[in-house]
Amino acid sequence: MVYQKTTLPDASSTTSAPAALPLENWSSPLNGGMPIHFGDGAAEELVGILRGLAPDRVFVVSDPHVFDLYGAFLVQLLGPSFAPEVVLIPEGENEKKLANLEALCTELFDRGATRSSVVVNFGGGVVLNLGGLAAGLVYRGIRFVHVPTTLMAQSDVIVSNKQGINFGGGKNRLGLFATPVAALCDPRFYASESKRQLRAALVEYAKNAILLGGAHYDNAFAAFRTPDILGAESLRKILRYSLEQKFEIAKLDPTERGYGLVLEYGHTVGHAAEYLSQGRLLHGEAVYHGMMVAGRIANMMGILPDAEYAKQRALLALIEHIPAIPADISVGQILQSAQRDNKKRDKNLSFILMDAVGKPHQVQGPRGSAATSVLTPVPEEALRAALTEYRDALL
Repeated sequence: MVYQKTTLPDASSTTSAPAALPLENWSSPLNGGMPIHFGDGAAEELVGILRGLAPDRVFVVSDPHVFDLYGAFLVQLLGPSFAPEVVLIPEGENEKKLANLEALCTELFDRGATRSSVVVNFGGGVVLNLGGLAAGLVYRGIRFVHVPTTLMAQSDVIVSNKQGINFGGGKNRLGLFATPVAALCDPRFYASESKRQLRAALVEYAKNAILLGGAHYDNAFAAFRTPDILGAESLRKILRYSLEQKFEIAKLDPTERGYGLVLEYGHTVGHAAEYLSQGRLLHGEAVYHGMMVAGRIANMMGILPDAEYAKQRALLALIEHIPAIPADISVGQILQSAQRDNKKRDKNLSFILMDAVGKPHQVQGPRGSAATSVLTPVPEEALRAALTEYRDALL
């Protein structure tokens, strides 16, 4: 295949000349202090990172859409030093499944991957999750680098060591914890994203602002009222804010097994709605609905006061044009799918709930234990009532 010389765009379709986001290098709070390079020009840091790793082979995992857009750039960047081998996986959330994981691992073995090889995951969340899980499994773990090309992946997946796939009727039910050796967030990549995709990514920023409260909430509220919120310059600021938010939470629980589970706010119903929609809802859109339902559950259970519930809703209302949960998805289907949520404990569903904006609800651990948990048991009747009320309001 012959690639023409290409460079990444430096503007989105909404703004002709955005101010560049200066390149910064942070050390992740995740295990091992993974370096995160973000800002305009971060992608070019990949060459130096790979040279430091001295791999025998470099495998680029991507999907056809991303590779059509930016494959020429990446091959041109890496070609002189590494002659990367490209492995394309099918595009879309529905493709984050066991069959494609097996196919990817088989491809890596067939092409001669060794313990000295490096996998570069180049794409959105599906590519990062599938590629990260494959790298974590091959030879019990080979090195990998994340190069997310979407705003959602840059603000969500990047500060996480969770790699997983959908399985058995639920999201992310198979996976492991594996930390990339480095991650690169270059905002020039999402110049090609649609307004819908960008708006869905804003939900991640709103979620973290609700979790943290204070100045984070105030900054998000002001940002969402900016007329050109989807312009390149605004999105560059939001990328930086989002990374600051994730760092603040992740440093409290780098393994995301304790307090770090608050990052799953809105995901119990969100994952169910996303899975059932079969691609009709984007991840951020589904989590938007999940947070609306979680807020109402907490309010109905007397955990979240009316004023704080209204404060959460006011922020989310500023994100416009979020599609409704498809009408053919019933409350019963959502309940059934939510039963497969990966946070479930014993017979009850477990939710992240809020006492107030900036204050996740915590419950006492087992009798005699001093430990607390951010996972609150929610009876199915409470979830059904909140879901039914929410769906009725949308229809």
